[in-house]
Amino acid sequence: MSDERFDLSYLGLIAPGADPEQVRQRLRAVFKLTDKGTERLFTGRPVIVKRDVDFATATRFETIFAHAGATLTITPVEGPNGPDSVDAIAATDAPARVRTIDTGHLSLAPQGGHLEEPPVGGGPDLDISYLSLVPGDQWTLADCAPPPTPTPEPDISYLSLAPVEPRAEGNTNPQLD
Repeated sequence: MSDERFDLSYLGLIAPGADPEQVRQRLRAVFKLTDKGTERLFTGRPVIVKRDVDFATATRFETIFAHAGATLTITPVEGPNGPDSVDAIAATDAPARVRTIDTGHLSLAPQGGHLEEPPVGGGPDLDISYLSLVPGDQWTLADCAPPPTPTPEPDISYLSLAPVEPRAEGNTNPQLD
């Protein structure tokens, strides 16, 4: 494991649930960056953090970035060990990282074939007898609307009408006329 060498780069990826502004502030504080240096990390293009480091240094930097809320990319340096050195990093319980995977041994399923055999037996028995279709062009989108909820009638049983008293001759109210 002492022969393994890695390149460390940062793509501006922020861990799920992390606040982007706090990630910027933490990385600025840890690496003592200027505002311009911090902005350079978050351009979306890969920025090389360290080149040709050993396993311990790669793990230490990955932990620093993880505590800041960022995701560091660790790439094995091609050498006598080859790309198998990624397995050594993956064996640790360090946070997940972006890495290149050799897909040369993968292939596609045949057209119309299945990646896995379908399960034997059907799904659950569902009662769909209450469902129906309207034949032809005899339906509209209004048919899909839920039925209107009925407006409840208010209880007015406690109300009553009082008899109207006749007006006296001398009193005239312009509002009643």
